[in-house]
Amino acid sequence: MLRNAAFVYTRLMTKPVTIRLDPPDYERLEDEARGLGMRPGTLARVLLHASLGTQPAAPPGADLRLAALDRLIALAKGRQPADAVQLVNEAREDLGGKSAG
Repeated sequence: MLRNAAFVYTRLMTKPVTIRLDPPDYERLEDEARGLGMRPGTLARVLLHASLGTQPAAPPGADLRLAALDRLIALAKGRQPADAVQLVNEAREDLGGKSAG
């Protein structure tokens, strides 16, 4: 049900555009898209946004997530790298468990 709702919402919010490409141009688009791990239509949309100097609309809440990441980056600056195994071992000792190594 949710999948259908998302499909309908997306269909209502976007407008289709058809372009015709010569076979060599389409092959180049396919090759580039394959190299980037995306579909040719998605790459075409990304290239269009870049050429228009616009960014696609951010999903709801994206600014909050980016702000949270910025806070994490600020907290991490100046700290020494952590040894994950040591942290796990210390936590296990605090809980009365066994050491991992």
